[in-house]
Amino acid sequence: MLPQAPRFLALDWNGTVVPVFGCPAYPQAMAVLQQLHRAGLPLFVVSHATQAQIEADVARIGLEVDGIFGCEDKGPVLSDLHMQYGVGWVLGDHPADRRAAMDADLAFLQARLEGQMAFSGQKDCFFHWTEVPNLLLAARTTQR
Repeated sequence: MLPQAPRFLALDWNGTVVPVFGCPAYPQAMAVLQQLHRAGLPLFVVSHATQAQIEADVARIGLEVDGIFGCEDKGPVLSDLHMQYGVGWVLGDHPADRRAAMDADLAFLQARLEGQMAFSGQKDCFFHWTEVPNLLLAARTTQR
């Protein structure tokens, strides 16, 4: 069962939006994220990187977001976002992303792009960025 429709998205960076720093975004990631943002969904990048490093890479690809957080521990940042916005989803590619989402009581959607392996017990995932809006819509319709 999908989690509730989000009031915000928190995005891991490397392995989720881009393969690694300096690379182009995954196919359709920019188009999907721009569409969601224009529709009013707040977007936040929460990355295990320095603030300067992540700000520079987000600027490099031109993604408009509502906040960028370079941090050692994503949990407190995600908890703060949850307190401020309510229901949110975390999109990430690493078990640490899932743990941080769970610690903040947020839904987690695993990026399984370009052959990334599933985590044990992880059900909700996407294989291509074009799937993300449909997953969000499905969550919204299950709330009715």
